[in-house]
Amino acid sequence: MSLHHRVLAFDFDGTLARNGVVPPALRAALERLYADGYILFLVTARLFGSVDLRTLKHLMSGVVWENGAVLYHSAADEVYLPFGHIARHLVDVLEAAGVPLERGKAIVATRMPHNETVWHAVSQWGGDAVIAYNKGTVLISPSGVSKGAGLERLLELCGFSPRNLVSFGDGESDLSLLHLGELGVTVADAVPPMKEAADLVTTQPGPAGVLEALETYWLNGSARTTLRPLRHERPIPLGEDEAGVVVSVSGAELAGGNLGVFGDSGSGKSWVTGLLAEGMRRAGYQILLIDPEGDFRGMRALPGMVALEGDARTLPPPALVVALLEKTSASVVLDLCWYPIDQRENYVAELLQGLRTLKACRFRPHWIVLEEAQYFLPPAGNPVSAALWPMLADGGWAFVSFRPDQVAGPVLAALDRCLLTRLREPAAVQAVHRWFNGVEESLVTIPRGYAWLSGERLVRLRSNIRRVPHIRHLHKYLDAPLPPHKRFSFRDEQTFLGVEAASLLEFLECLPNLPMESLAYHQGRGDFTAWAEDALGDGILAAQLRKLAHRAFEGEALREALLECVGTHYAELQAQR
Repeated sequence: MSLHHRVLAFDFDGTLARNGVVPPALRAALERLYADGYILFLVTARLFGSVDLRTLKHLMSGVVWENGAVLYHSAADEVYLPFGHIARHLVDVLEAAGVPLERGKAIVATRMPHNETVWHAVSQWGGDAVIAYNKGTVLISPSGVSKGAGLERLLELCGFSPRNLVSFGDGESDLSLLHLGELGVTVADAVPPMKEAADLVTTQPGPAGVLEALETYWLNGSARTTLRPLRHERPIPLGEDEAGVVVSVSGAELAGGNLGVFGDSGSGKSWVTGLLAEGMRRAGYQILLIDPEGDFRGMRALPGMVALEGDARTLPPPALVVALLEKTSASVVLDLCWYPIDQRENYVAELLQGLRTLKACRFRPHWIVLEEAQYFLPPAGNPVSAALWPMLADGGWAFVSFRPDQVAGPVLAALDRCLLTRLREPAAVQAVHRWFNGVEESLVTIPRGYAWLSGERLVRLRSNIRRVPHIRHLHKYLDAPLPPHKRFSFRDEQTFLGVEAASLLEFLECLPNLPMESLAYHQGRGDFTAWAEDALGDGILAAQLRKLAHRAFEGEALREALLECVGTHYAELQAQR
Protein backbone atom coordinates (compact mmCIF):
# COMPACT_ATOMS: atom_id res chain seq x y z
CA MET A 1 0.00 0.00 0.00
CA SER A 2 1.35 3.43 -0.92
CA LEU A 3 1.69 6.40 1.42
CA HIS A 4 -1.67 7.60 0.24
CA HIS A 5 -3.70 5.17 2.39
CA ARG A 6 -1.74 4.88 5.63
CA VAL A 7 -4.21 6.26 8.20
CA LEU A 8 -6.64 3.53 9.28
CA ALA A 9 -9.67 4.03 11.54
CA PHE A 10 -11.59 1.07 12.98
CA ASP A 11 -14.98 0.76 14.57
CA PHE A 12 -14.78 -1.47 17.63
CA ASP A 13 -17.87 -3.63 18.20
CA GLY A 14 -18.61 -5.94 15.26
CA THR A 15 -15.58 -4.73 13.33
CA LEU A 16 -12.44 -5.20 15.43
CA ALA A 17 -14.09 -7.11 18.25
CA ARG A 18 -16.71 -9.73 18.97
CA ASN A 19 -18.25 -9.40 22.42
CA GLY A 20 -15.56 -6.90 23.33
CA VAL A 21 -12.66 -9.21 22.40
CA VAL A 22 -10.21 -8.63 19.53
CA PRO A 23 -9.06 -11.99 18.10
CA PRO A 24 -5.31 -12.67 18.56
CA ALA A 25 -4.64 -12.89 14.80
CA LEU A 26 -6.20 -9.48 14.20
CA ARG A 27 -4.34 -7.98 17.16
CA ALA A 28 -1.09 -9.31 15.67
CA ALA A 29 -1.99 -7.73 12.31
CA LEU A 30 -2.53 -4.37 14.02
CA GLU A 31 0.86 -4.73 15.69
CA ARG A 32 2.46 -5.28 12.29
CA LEU A 33 0.73 -2.20 10.86
CA TYR A 34 1.93 -0.10 13.78
CA ALA A 35 5.49 -1.39 13.37
CA ASP A 36 5.37 -0.54 9.65
CA GLY A 37 4.47 3.09 10.37
CA TYR A 38 0.72 3.03 9.78
CA ILE A 39 -1.37 5.43 11.86
CA LEU A 40 -4.27 3.76 13.67
CA PHE A 41 -7.39 5.20 15.29
CA LEU A 42 -10.19 3.52 17.20
CA VAL A 43 -13.74 4.83 16.82
CA THR A 44 -16.56 3.56 19.01
CA ALA A 45 -20.04 4.45 20.16
CA ARG A 46 -19.21 3.10 23.61
CA LEU A 47 -19.13 5.45 26.56
CA PHE A 48 -15.78 6.88 27.54
CA GLY A 49 -13.57 4.35 29.31
CA SER A 50 -16.13 1.56 29.12
CA VAL A 51 -13.84 -0.68 27.05
CA ASP A 52 -10.60 -2.11 28.41
CA LEU A 53 -8.32 -1.50 25.44
CA ARG A 54 -5.39 -3.30 27.07
CA THR A 55 -2.75 -4.00 24.41
CA LEU A 56 -4.61 -1.97 21.76
CA LYS A 57 -4.16 1.38 23.50
CA HIS A 58 -0.48 1.89 22.67
CA LEU A 59 -1.19 1.15 19.00
CA MET A 60 -3.72 3.97 18.63
CA SER A 61 -2.84 7.58 17.88
CA GLY A 62 -6.23 8.46 19.27
CA VAL A 63 -9.64 7.14 20.26
CA VAL A 64 -13.03 8.55 19.35
CA TRP A 65 -15.54 7.68 22.08
CA GLU A 66 -19.29 8.14 22.48
CA ASN A 67 -20.11 8.12 18.77
CA GLY A 68 -17.80 11.06 18.11
CA ALA A 69 -18.57 13.26 21.12
CA VAL A 70 -15.40 12.52 23.12
CA LEU A 71 -11.88 12.55 21.68
CA TYR A 72 -8.74 11.13 23.25
CA HIS A 73 -5.36 12.35 21.87
CA SER A 74 -2.82 9.69 22.83
CA ALA A 75 0.39 11.70 22.38
CA ALA A 76 -0.94 14.62 24.44
CA ASP A 77 -2.86 12.34 26.85
CA GLU A 78 -5.75 14.79 26.67
CA VAL A 79 -9.52 14.43 26.34
CA TYR A 80 -11.63 16.83 24.25
CA LEU A 81 -15.38 17.42 24.05
CA PRO A 82 -15.58 19.45 20.82
CA PHE A 83 -19.38 19.44 20.68
CA GLY A 84 -20.09 20.00 24.36
CA HIS A 85 -22.34 17.66 26.36
CA ILE A 86 -26.01 16.86 26.84
CA ALA A 87 -27.76 19.39 29.06
CA ARG A 88 -28.54 18.25 32.59
CA HIS A 89 -32.15 19.37 32.20
CA LEU A 90 -32.71 16.95 29.28
CA VAL A 91 -31.23 14.09 31.31
CA ASP A 92 -33.66 14.91 34.11
CA VAL A 93 -36.58 14.96 31.65
CA LEU A 94 -35.61 11.56 30.23
CA GLU A 95 -35.19 9.98 33.65
CA ALA A 96 -38.50 11.45 34.79
CA ALA A 97 -40.11 9.78 31.76
CA GLY A 98 -38.80 6.42 32.93
CA VAL A 99 -36.04 6.04 30.31
CA PRO A 100 -33.10 3.98 31.67
CA LEU A 101 -29.91 5.79 30.78
CA GLU A 102 -26.23 5.09 30.60
CA ARG A 103 -24.30 8.30 31.12
CA GLY A 104 -21.07 9.21 29.40
CA LYS A 105 -18.89 12.30 29.44
CA ALA A 106 -20.90 13.95 26.67
CA ILE A 107 -23.86 11.74 25.69
CA VAL A 108 -26.44 9.45 27.21
CA ALA A 109 -27.69 6.15 25.78
CA THR A 110 -30.62 3.80 26.08
CA ARG A 111 -32.13 0.85 24.16
CA MET A 112 -34.61 0.66 21.27
CA PRO A 113 -37.84 -0.01 23.23
CA HIS A 114 -37.50 3.52 24.62
CA ASN A 115 -36.85 5.34 21.35
CA GLU A 116 -40.37 6.80 21.06
CA THR A 117 -40.21 8.18 24.58
CA VAL A 118 -36.81 9.69 23.79
CA TRP A 119 -38.12 11.30 20.61
CA HIS A 120 -41.08 12.82 22.46
CA ALA A 121 -38.90 14.14 25.29
CA VAL A 122 -36.31 15.69 22.96
CA SER A 123 -38.94 17.33 20.74
CA GLN A 124 -40.78 18.75 23.74
CA TRP A 125 -37.56 19.99 25.32
CA GLY A 126 -36.59 21.91 22.16
CA GLY A 127 -32.92 22.10 23.07
CA ASP A 128 -29.78 21.24 21.14
CA ALA A 129 -29.65 17.44 20.85
CA VAL A 130 -29.70 14.75 18.17
CA ILE A 131 -30.72 11.09 18.25
CA ALA A 132 -28.74 8.36 16.48
CA TYR A 133 -29.05 4.58 16.31
CA ASN A 134 -26.43 1.87 16.46
CA LYS A 135 -27.52 -1.78 16.44
CA GLY A 136 -30.40 -1.35 18.86
CA THR A 137 -28.78 1.36 20.96
CA VAL A 138 -30.32 4.83 21.03
CA LEU A 139 -27.70 7.58 21.42
CA ILE A 140 -28.68 11.09 22.57
CA SER A 141 -25.88 13.49 21.71
CA PRO A 142 -25.13 17.19 21.38
CA SER A 143 -25.86 18.65 17.94
CA GLY A 144 -23.24 17.91 15.29
CA VAL A 145 -22.00 14.67 16.83
CA SER A 146 -21.21 11.69 14.61
CA LYS A 147 -18.31 9.30 14.35
CA GLY A 148 -17.15 11.01 11.18
CA ALA A 149 -17.32 14.50 12.67
CA GLY A 150 -15.44 13.41 15.78
CA LEU A 151 -12.73 11.62 13.82
CA GLU A 152 -12.32 14.62 11.52
CA ARG A 153 -11.61 16.81 14.56
CA LEU A 154 -9.20 14.26 16.00
CA LEU A 155 -7.33 13.89 12.70
CA GLU A 156 -6.86 17.65 12.64
CA LEU A 157 -5.55 17.65 16.21
CA CYS A 158 -3.06 14.92 15.31
CA GLY A 159 -1.96 16.55 12.02
CA PHE A 160 -3.48 14.05 9.60
CA SER A 161 -5.82 14.44 6.63
CA PRO A 162 -9.04 12.58 5.76
CA ARG A 163 -7.60 12.18 2.24
CA ASN A 164 -5.20 9.56 3.68
CA LEU A 165 -7.91 7.83 5.66
CA VAL A 166 -9.32 4.32 5.26
CA SER A 167 -12.37 3.67 7.46
CA PHE A 168 -13.56 0.24 8.66
CA GLY A 169 -17.04 -0.29 10.09
CA ASP A 170 -20.20 -2.37 10.10
CA GLY A 171 -23.11 -0.48 11.69
CA GLU A 172 -25.36 2.49 10.90
CA SER A 173 -23.27 4.89 12.95
CA ASP A 174 -20.21 4.05 10.85
CA LEU A 175 -21.67 5.56 7.67
CA SER A 176 -20.19 8.96 8.47
CA LEU A 177 -16.77 7.31 8.79
CA LEU A 178 -17.01 5.93 5.27
CA HIS A 179 -18.08 9.28 3.86
CA LEU A 180 -15.19 11.05 5.61
CA GLY A 181 -12.41 8.75 4.42
CA GLU A 182 -10.74 8.25 1.07
CA LEU A 183 -11.72 4.56 1.20
CA GLY A 184 -14.41 2.71 3.10
CA VAL A 185 -14.25 -0.99 4.04
CA THR A 186 -17.08 -2.98 5.57
CA VAL A 187 -17.49 -6.61 6.55
CA ALA A 188 -19.74 -9.34 5.17
CA ASP A 189 -22.29 -9.10 8.01
CA ALA A 190 -22.58 -5.30 7.95
CA VAL A 191 -25.93 -3.56 7.71
CA PRO A 192 -27.16 -3.03 4.10
CA PRO A 193 -26.54 0.76 4.00
CA MET A 194 -22.88 0.14 4.87
CA LYS A 195 -22.51 -2.38 2.05
CA GLU A 196 -24.01 0.10 -0.39
CA ALA A 197 -21.63 2.88 0.71
CA ALA A 198 -18.40 0.89 1.06
CA ASP A 199 -15.65 0.66 -1.55
CA LEU A 200 -14.80 -2.84 -0.38
CA VAL A 201 -17.05 -5.49 1.20
CA THR A 202 -15.10 -8.41 2.60
CA THR A 203 -16.16 -12.03 2.12
CA GLN A 204 -15.73 -12.77 5.85
CA PRO A 205 -17.85 -11.32 8.67
CA GLY A 206 -16.70 -9.17 11.59
CA PRO A 207 -13.05 -9.25 12.71
CA ALA A 208 -12.26 -12.04 10.23
CA GLY A 209 -13.31 -9.70 7.42
CA VAL A 210 -11.06 -6.92 8.71
CA LEU A 211 -8.13 -9.36 8.86
CA GLU A 212 -8.94 -10.46 5.29
CA ALA A 213 -8.78 -6.87 4.02
CA LEU A 214 -5.58 -6.05 5.90
CA GLU A 215 -3.77 -9.15 4.68
CA THR A 216 -4.89 -8.56 1.09
CA TYR A 217 -4.14 -4.87 0.73
CA TRP A 218 -1.96 -3.65 3.61
CA LEU A 219 0.18 -6.55 4.78
CA ASN A 220 1.05 -8.15 1.44
CA GLY A 221 4.29 -6.20 0.90
CA SER A 222 3.05 -4.51 -2.28
CA ALA A 223 4.18 -0.90 -2.79
CA ARG A 224 1.04 -0.04 -4.77
CA THR A 225 -2.43 -1.33 -4.03
CA THR A 226 -5.11 -2.18 -6.57
CA LEU A 227 -7.77 -0.97 -4.15
CA ARG A 228 -9.06 2.49 -5.05
CA PRO A 229 -12.30 4.40 -4.49
CA LEU A 230 -15.10 2.72 -6.36
CA ARG A 231 -18.31 4.29 -5.03
CA HIS A 232 -17.39 7.76 -3.83
CA GLU A 233 -14.55 8.58 -6.20
CA ARG A 234 -13.29 12.18 -6.13
CA PRO A 235 -13.05 12.91 -9.84
CA ILE A 236 -10.98 15.85 -11.09
CA PRO A 237 -12.67 16.88 -14.38
CA LEU A 238 -10.47 17.72 -17.34
CA GLY A 239 -13.09 18.30 -20.02
CA GLU A 240 -14.92 16.21 -22.58
CA ASP A 241 -13.84 13.78 -25.25
CA GLU A 242 -14.89 14.19 -28.86
CA ALA A 243 -18.14 12.32 -28.12
CA GLY A 244 -19.08 14.86 -25.43
CA VAL A 245 -18.41 12.44 -22.57
CA VAL A 246 -16.93 14.08 -19.47
CA VAL A 247 -13.38 12.90 -18.82
CA SER A 248 -11.92 13.02 -15.31
CA VAL A 249 -8.84 11.88 -13.47
CA SER A 250 -9.24 10.32 -10.03
CA GLY A 251 -7.86 12.46 -7.22
CA ALA A 252 -6.71 9.26 -5.53
CA GLU A 253 -4.77 8.30 -8.67
CA LEU A 254 -3.00 11.67 -8.74
CA ALA A 255 -2.21 11.46 -5.02
CA GLY A 256 -1.01 7.87 -5.27
CA GLY A 257 0.73 7.97 -8.66
CA ASN A 258 3.02 10.14 -10.76
CA LEU A 259 1.98 12.32 -13.71
CA GLY A 260 3.98 13.96 -16.47
CA VAL A 261 2.59 17.04 -18.22
CA PHE A 262 4.50 17.81 -21.40
CA GLY A 263 4.01 20.36 -24.16
CA ASP A 264 5.54 23.28 -26.00
CA SER A 265 5.87 26.66 -24.37
CA GLY A 266 2.52 28.41 -24.78
CA SER A 267 0.63 25.20 -25.67
CA GLY A 268 -1.44 25.15 -22.48
CA LYS A 269 0.43 22.60 -20.35
CA SER A 270 0.64 24.92 -17.32
CA TRP A 271 -2.99 25.91 -17.84
CA VAL A 272 -4.20 22.31 -17.66
CA THR A 273 -1.87 21.65 -14.69
CA GLY A 274 -3.58 24.54 -12.91
CA LEU A 275 -6.94 23.00 -13.77
CA LEU A 276 -5.90 19.77 -12.04
CA ALA A 277 -4.49 21.69 -9.07
CA GLU A 278 -7.75 23.59 -8.58
CA GLY A 279 -9.68 20.33 -8.72
CA MET A 280 -7.38 18.62 -6.23
CA ARG A 281 -7.74 21.49 -3.78
CA ARG A 282 -11.54 21.51 -4.09
CA ALA A 283 -11.52 17.76 -3.38
CA GLY A 284 -9.70 18.35 -0.08
CA TYR A 285 -6.14 17.41 -1.01
CA GLN A 286 -3.19 19.47 0.16
CA ILE A 287 -1.03 20.51 -2.78
CA LEU A 288 2.31 22.23 -3.29
CA LEU A 289 3.16 23.93 -6.59
CA ILE A 290 6.85 24.71 -7.08
CA ASP A 291 6.50 27.49 -9.62
CA PRO A 292 9.69 29.02 -11.09
CA GLU A 293 7.87 31.38 -13.48
CA GLY A 294 4.92 32.69 -11.47
CA ASP A 295 2.36 30.83 -13.60
CA PHE A 296 0.18 29.84 -10.63
CA ARG A 297 0.29 32.87 -8.36
CA GLY A 298 -3.32 33.72 -9.21
CA MET A 299 -4.42 30.58 -7.33
CA ARG A 300 -3.95 32.42 -4.05
CA ALA A 301 -7.44 33.82 -4.69
CA LEU A 302 -8.87 30.36 -3.92
CA PRO A 303 -9.89 29.40 -0.38
CA GLY A 304 -7.17 27.48 1.43
CA MET A 305 -4.41 28.56 -0.97
CA VAL A 306 -1.32 30.51 0.11
CA ALA A 307 1.20 32.05 -2.32
CA LEU A 308 4.77 32.55 -1.11
CA GLU A 309 7.20 34.66 -3.13
CA GLY A 310 10.31 36.75 -2.67
CA ASP A 311 13.94 37.24 -3.59
CA ALA A 312 17.01 35.76 -1.90
CA ARG A 313 16.37 37.95 1.14
CA THR A 314 12.58 37.79 1.52
CA LEU A 315 11.49 34.32 0.34
CA PRO A 316 10.74 32.13 3.38
CA PRO A 317 13.43 29.48 3.91
CA PRO A 318 12.51 25.88 3.02
CA ALA A 319 12.09 24.92 6.69
CA LEU A 320 9.34 27.52 7.12
CA VAL A 321 7.54 26.32 3.99
CA VAL A 322 7.60 22.77 5.35
CA ALA A 323 6.35 24.00 8.74
CA LEU A 324 3.44 25.82 7.09
CA LEU A 325 2.44 22.65 5.26
CA GLU A 326 2.80 20.56 8.42
CA LYS A 327 0.94 22.80 10.86
CA THR A 328 -1.94 23.76 8.58
CA SER A 329 -4.04 22.17 5.86
CA ALA A 330 -3.29 25.08 3.49
CA SER A 331 -2.02 24.42 -0.01
CA VAL A 332 0.97 26.45 -1.16
CA VAL A 333 2.11 28.06 -4.40
CA LEU A 334 5.86 28.60 -4.07
CA ASP A 335 6.60 31.36 -6.59
CA LEU A 336 10.34 31.44 -7.34
CA CYS A 337 10.24 33.93 -10.20
CA TRP A 338 12.03 36.64 -8.16
CA TYR A 339 14.46 34.20 -6.56
CA PRO A 340 17.98 34.14 -8.10
CA ILE A 341 18.14 31.52 -10.84
CA ASP A 342 21.53 30.23 -9.77
CA GLN A 343 20.23 29.56 -6.23
CA ARG A 344 16.95 27.85 -7.10
CA GLU A 345 18.42 24.36 -7.41
CA ASN A 346 19.81 24.35 -3.86
CA TYR A 347 16.62 25.92 -2.47
CA VAL A 348 14.40 23.24 -4.03
CA ALA A 349 16.77 20.45 -2.97
CA GLU A 350 16.62 21.64 0.64
CA LEU A 351 12.84 21.93 0.39
CA LEU A 352 12.49 18.35 -0.84
CA GLN A 353 14.72 17.08 1.95
CA GLY A 354 12.37 18.68 4.48
CA LEU A 355 9.31 17.35 2.69
CA ARG A 356 10.66 13.80 2.92
CA THR A 357 10.13 13.77 6.68
CA LEU A 358 6.72 15.41 6.41
CA LYS A 359 5.52 12.92 3.81
CA ALA A 360 6.88 9.99 5.83
CA CYS A 361 5.22 11.09 9.08
CA ARG A 362 2.07 12.97 7.97
CA PHE A 363 1.71 11.71 4.36
CA ARG A 364 1.30 15.27 3.09
CA PRO A 365 1.30 17.25 0.83
CA HIS A 366 -0.80 14.87 -1.22
CA TRP A 367 0.23 16.28 -4.59
CA ILE A 368 3.45 18.12 -5.45
CA VAL A 369 3.84 19.83 -8.83
CA LEU A 370 7.33 20.65 -10.10
CA GLU A 371 7.28 23.10 -13.01
CA GLU A 372 10.28 23.39 -15.36
CA ALA A 373 11.24 19.81 -14.51
CA GLN A 374 13.96 19.81 -17.17
CA TYR A 375 15.83 22.45 -15.18
CA PHE A 376 15.47 20.85 -11.76
CA LEU A 377 15.85 17.19 -12.84
CA PRO A 378 18.42 16.97 -15.66
CA PRO A 379 19.67 13.56 -16.89
CA ALA A 380 23.06 14.12 -15.29
CA GLY A 381 21.51 14.33 -11.82
CA ASN A 382 21.88 17.01 -9.16
CA PRO A 383 20.95 17.68 -5.49
CA VAL A 384 17.25 17.99 -6.40
CA SER A 385 17.28 14.53 -7.98
CA ALA A 386 19.06 13.05 -4.97
CA ALA A 387 16.40 14.49 -2.63
CA LEU A 388 13.55 13.29 -4.85
CA TRP A 389 14.52 9.65 -5.46
CA PRO A 390 13.58 8.28 -1.99
CA MET A 391 10.05 9.72 -2.34
CA LEU A 392 9.33 9.05 -6.00
CA ALA A 393 8.03 5.49 -5.66
CA ASP A 394 5.33 6.56 -3.20
CA GLY A 395 3.61 8.75 -5.81
CA GLY A 396 1.88 12.08 -5.49
CA TRP A 397 4.12 13.94 -7.98
CA ALA A 398 3.52 15.84 -11.21
CA PHE A 399 6.38 16.98 -13.44
CA VAL A 400 5.75 19.70 -16.01
CA SER A 401 8.17 20.36 -18.86
CA PHE A 402 8.43 21.51 -22.47
CA ARG A 403 11.43 19.22 -22.98
CA PRO A 404 10.79 15.73 -21.57
CA ASP A 405 13.95 14.57 -23.38
CA GLN A 406 15.92 16.75 -20.95
CA VAL A 407 14.29 15.20 -17.85
CA ALA A 408 16.12 12.42 -15.98
CA GLY A 409 15.21 8.95 -17.20
CA PRO A 410 14.29 7.56 -13.74
CA VAL A 411 11.65 10.30 -13.43
CA LEU A 412 10.09 9.41 -16.77
CA ALA A 413 10.23 5.72 -15.88
CA ALA A 414 8.33 6.39 -12.64
CA LEU A 415 5.39 8.11 -14.38
CA ASP A 416 2.09 6.25 -14.38
CA ARG A 417 0.60 8.39 -17.14
CA CYS A 418 1.18 11.61 -19.03
CA LEU A 419 -0.90 14.54 -20.22
CA LEU A 420 0.30 16.00 -23.51
CA THR A 421 -0.39 19.31 -25.21
CA ARG A 422 1.12 20.29 -28.56
CA LEU A 423 4.74 19.12 -28.76
CA ARG A 424 6.85 19.99 -31.81
CA GLU A 425 10.50 19.54 -30.80
CA PRO A 426 11.59 16.24 -32.46
CA ALA A 427 13.75 15.12 -29.53
CA ALA A 428 10.89 15.79 -27.08
CA VAL A 429 8.43 13.84 -29.25
CA GLN A 430 10.89 10.96 -29.51
CA ALA A 431 11.27 10.86 -25.70
CA VAL A 432 7.51 10.68 -25.20
CA HIS A 433 7.16 7.81 -27.67
CA ARG A 434 10.06 6.02 -26.03
CA TRP A 435 8.68 6.11 -22.52
CA PHE A 436 4.92 5.85 -23.16
CA ASN A 437 3.04 3.32 -25.23
CA GLY A 438 -0.04 4.18 -27.26
CA VAL A 439 0.67 7.90 -27.53
CA GLU A 440 -0.87 9.73 -30.47
CA GLU A 441 1.69 9.92 -33.28
CA SER A 442 0.98 13.48 -34.37
CA LEU A 443 1.69 15.50 -31.23
CA VAL A 444 2.55 18.50 -33.42
CA THR A 445 -1.07 18.95 -34.54
CA ILE A 446 -2.77 18.96 -31.13
CA PRO A 447 -4.79 22.21 -31.24
CA ARG A 448 -4.68 24.75 -28.45
CA GLY A 449 -7.25 23.92 -25.80
CA TYR A 450 -6.90 20.18 -26.32
CA ALA A 451 -4.67 17.56 -24.72
CA TRP A 452 -3.98 13.85 -24.93
CA LEU A 453 -4.37 11.83 -21.75
CA SER A 454 -2.39 8.60 -21.87
CA GLY A 455 -2.21 5.77 -19.40
CA GLU A 456 -4.95 3.20 -19.28
CA ARG A 457 -6.59 4.78 -22.30
CA LEU A 458 -6.05 7.57 -24.79
CA VAL A 459 -8.60 10.36 -24.76
CA ARG A 460 -8.77 13.66 -26.54
CA LEU A 461 -9.84 16.38 -24.17
CA ARG A 462 -11.31 19.84 -24.32
CA SER A 463 -10.15 21.83 -21.30
CA ASN A 464 -12.70 23.03 -18.76
CA ILE A 465 -12.89 26.67 -17.79
CA ARG A 466 -10.67 27.33 -14.79
CA ARG A 467 -11.87 29.11 -11.66
CA VAL A 468 -8.66 31.19 -11.61
CA PRO A 469 -7.28 32.59 -14.87
CA HIS A 470 -3.89 31.10 -15.72
CA ILE A 471 -1.30 33.88 -15.58
CA ARG A 472 1.49 32.93 -17.95
CA HIS A 473 4.75 34.57 -16.86
CA LEU A 474 2.74 37.45 -15.35
CA HIS A 475 5.76 39.49 -14.39
CA LYS A 476 7.09 39.28 -17.94
CA TYR A 477 4.18 40.90 -19.75
CA LEU A 478 2.26 43.09 -17.33
CA ASP A 479 4.91 45.79 -16.96
CA ALA A 480 8.27 44.35 -18.01
CA PRO A 481 9.15 44.19 -21.74
CA LEU A 482 8.48 41.11 -23.80
CA PRO A 483 11.11 39.80 -26.24
CA PRO A 484 11.11 41.81 -29.50
CA HIS A 485 9.44 39.07 -31.53
CA LYS A 486 6.46 39.01 -29.13
CA ARG A 487 5.79 42.74 -29.04
CA PHE A 488 2.75 44.23 -30.74
CA SER A 489 3.61 46.54 -33.69
CA PHE A 490 0.82 48.88 -34.72
CA ARG A 491 0.13 49.68 -38.37
CA ASP A 492 -2.66 50.56 -40.75
CA GLU A 493 -3.44 49.23 -44.23
CA GLN A 494 -0.51 51.06 -45.79
CA THR A 495 2.43 50.92 -43.38
CA PHE A 496 3.77 50.43 -39.88
CA LEU A 497 3.30 53.41 -37.56
CA GLY A 498 6.57 53.04 -35.67
CA VAL A 499 4.68 52.33 -32.44
CA GLU A 500 4.96 49.05 -30.53
CA ALA A 501 3.78 47.68 -27.18
CA ALA A 502 6.29 45.59 -25.24
CA SER A 503 3.92 44.80 -22.36
CA LEU A 504 0.26 44.84 -21.52
CA LEU A 505 0.73 48.18 -19.76
CA GLU A 506 2.30 49.74 -22.87
CA PHE A 507 -0.50 48.31 -25.00
CA LEU A 508 -3.04 49.94 -22.72
CA GLU A 509 -1.17 53.26 -22.79
CA CYS A 510 -1.04 53.26 -26.61
CA LEU A 511 -4.79 52.84 -27.13
CA PRO A 512 -5.92 56.44 -26.39
CA ASN A 513 -3.58 58.01 -28.99
CA LEU A 514 -3.59 55.59 -31.91
CA PRO A 515 -5.40 56.54 -35.15
CA MET A 516 -8.78 54.93 -35.49
CA GLU A 517 -7.68 53.47 -38.83
CA SER A 518 -5.01 51.42 -37.04
CA LEU A 519 -7.41 50.14 -34.36
CA ALA A 520 -10.01 49.19 -36.96
CA TYR A 521 -7.37 47.48 -39.11
CA HIS A 522 -6.08 45.27 -36.30
CA GLN A 523 -9.52 44.56 -34.86
CA GLY A 524 -10.84 43.47 -38.25
CA ARG A 525 -7.93 41.06 -38.72
CA GLY A 526 -8.20 39.62 -35.21
CA ASP A 527 -4.67 40.80 -34.38
CA PHE A 528 -5.47 41.88 -30.82
CA THR A 529 -6.99 38.51 -29.98
CA ALA A 530 -4.10 36.61 -31.56
CA TRP A 531 -1.49 38.66 -29.64
CA ALA A 532 -3.23 38.11 -26.31
CA GLU A 533 -3.50 34.37 -26.94
CA ASP A 534 -0.16 33.61 -28.59
CA ALA A 535 2.31 36.20 -27.28
CA LEU A 536 0.83 36.72 -23.82
CA GLY A 537 -0.65 33.26 -23.36
CA ASP A 538 -3.70 34.94 -21.80
CA GLY A 539 -6.74 32.99 -22.90
CA ILE A 540 -9.10 35.01 -20.71
CA LEU A 541 -8.13 38.32 -22.33
CA ALA A 542 -8.21 36.73 -25.78
CA ALA A 543 -11.76 35.53 -25.19
CA GLN A 544 -12.86 38.99 -24.08
CA LEU A 545 -11.27 40.64 -27.14
CA ARG A 546 -12.90 38.07 -29.39
CA LYS A 547 -16.29 39.07 -28.00
CA LEU A 548 -15.59 42.69 -28.91
CA ALA A 549 -14.86 41.64 -32.48
CA HIS A 550 -18.22 39.91 -32.69
CA ARG A 551 -20.00 43.11 -31.60
CA ALA A 552 -18.61 45.14 -34.52
CA PHE A 553 -17.84 48.39 -32.70
CA GLU A 554 -17.00 51.35 -34.95
CA GLY A 555 -15.23 54.68 -34.45
CA GLU A 556 -14.59 55.92 -30.96
CA ALA A 557 -16.91 53.22 -29.60
CA LEU A 558 -14.24 50.68 -30.55
CA ARG A 559 -11.53 52.63 -28.74
CA GLU A 560 -13.67 52.93 -25.60
CA ALA A 561 -14.54 49.24 -25.67
CA LEU A 562 -10.86 48.26 -26.01
CA LEU A 563 -9.84 50.59 -23.19
CA GLU A 564 -12.50 49.21 -20.88
CA CYS A 565 -11.75 45.57 -21.74
CA VAL A 566 -7.95 45.76 -21.48
CA GLY A 567 -7.96 48.22 -18.58
CA THR A 568 -10.28 46.10 -16.47
CA HIS A 569 -8.27 42.96 -17.17
CA TYR A 570 -5.00 44.70 -16.36
CA ALA A 571 -6.41 45.92 -13.03
CA GLU A 572 -7.57 42.40 -12.15
CA LEU A 573 -4.15 40.93 -12.89
CA GLN A 574 -2.44 43.65 -10.87
CA ALA A 575 -4.63 42.79 -7.89
CA GLN A 576 -3.47 39.17 -8.09
CA ARG A 577 0.24 40.00 -8.00
